[in-house]
Amino acid sequence: MTYGEYYYLVKYDMKLVNGDWVVNKPNIAIPNRMSKEDANSYYNRKFREYWASQKDKIK
Repeated sequence: MTYGEYYYLVKYDMKLVNGDWVVNKPNIAIPNRMSKEDANSYYNRKFREYWASQKDKIK
């Protein structure tokens, strides 16, 4: 999981309860930020795996 994915999970899990913001943080350590090159290869691999799995569903 990347820092951005972690941030997304936390941000979109926030709820307003009785006037206070409540956040359920994932039970993992906050990932370190990746360099642009590492992030590029990570997301390229992730998108290729996703689209390869969708190819079977489209037929």
